[in-house]
Amino acid sequence: MTPETNDADVLEELVGALPPHLRENFEEADRYLRETYQMSPGISVLVRMWIAAGRPKRIAEEFERGVMDIKHRGLTPNREGYFDEDDF
Repeated sequence: MTPETNDADVLEELVGALPPHLRENFEEADRYLRETYQMSPGISVLVRMWIAAGRPKRIAEEFERGVMDIKHRGLTPNREGYFDEDDF
């Protein structure tokens, strides 16, 4: 990051780098907030909030889903938050 670069620029770059299927999630959330509350902080702020709210357990779950190529078909981790052979 150079002195000329600010956090907003970096965030916009990050949002622009999201693959379409991930950006669609934030666009859908933005639409939902606008329809429900007549306002939304915008996609960039939603991304920032999502990153800030990420907990280690949830990040690990998403990694496991990605590695196992799980498409959220109702498969959920056990009480401890991990997938085990009983889930399969």
